[in-house]
Amino acid sequence: MNRRVVLAAPLLALPARAQSWPAGPVRIVSPFAPGGASDTLGRFATQALAAATGGTFVVENRTGAGGNIGMEAVARSPADGQHFAVVAAAAAINQTLYRSLSFDLLRDFAPVVAIAMVPNVLTVHPTNPARSAAEFLDWARRRPEGITYGSAGVGTHPHLSMEDMLRRAGVRGTHIPFRGSVPAVTELLAGRVDATLENLPPQSPFIREGRLRALGISSRAAHPDFPEIAPLGAQLGWADFEPTAWQSLMAPAGTPPAILQRAAGIVQAALREEANAARIRAMGAIPSGLALAEFGAFVRAEVERWSALVRATGATAE
Repeated sequence: MNRRVVLAAPLLALPARAQSWPAGPVRIVSPFAPGGASDTLGRFATQALAAATGGTFVVENRTGAGGNIGMEAVARSPADGQHFAVVAAAAAINQTLYRSLSFDLLRDFAPVVAIAMVPNVLTVHPTNPARSAAEFLDWARRRPEGITYGSAGVGTHPHLSMEDMLRRAGVRGTHIPFRGSVPAVTELLAGRVDATLENLPPQSPFIREGRLRALGISSRAAHPDFPEIAPLGAQLGWADFEPTAWQSLMAPAGTPPAILQRAAGIVQAALREEANAARIRAMGAIPSGLALAEFGAFVRAEVERWSALVRATGATAE
């Protein structure tokens, strides 16, 4: 009898600890500049957690090194349920892109919940003759010098997504890196690069205005606010081609599972509210809610996917 009580005690203690969580101010580190999509979505999750628990949640922006400075700070934090990080798809790429990271995404972090998926959209200037992704690739193959494409920078999600597409299609492309998505889109608007496969949010107003032509979206299904943009994978017959960025919440490895479960449940409930989902869709993102073990499996697959492509392209941030 005593043995049964001792073995059961930790299981009984975890839910009680989760119910009393948070035990004090919770620090959520955002490795991105205020106002961007990742930071905005991270703050959405923060507000949901604060509203549901009545606790104090403080967002701390710690930028630099492609998000690695903020990630390192959380990796070294106590696994007590009082520390979290806003983690984006770039973290899965950085595992290979940076050769001397002091932390490991899969070893040092516990997945909590994916807040949203942010699809990339293949866009061209309206003067381009292509009206679909297949037509664009056919057009590109007929150009002996290949095409030029812009991105937010070397090793970024848009850069590697476009490189993946061109390699699969056997198309030669010259990458023109910029300091962020906005400059890359600006150059496409001016007709100085042939295409981009950038995140939807910075491109959406120009797509709506007809100043850019969208040829395909990287998500598995069309975006609810842009139903006319067909998924790239379906267009090209590539069932596994879904290079969609994501934003999430993670905690230091070893954080009590009951706290992770409660935090994930709160964010999932907030994402199910139509008003919140509409706000996220208006940003060009798609509400997710993938959580805990299932989200962890997704992240492991992402690290494997992008590490192979980083090595194939020779991209490096050091």
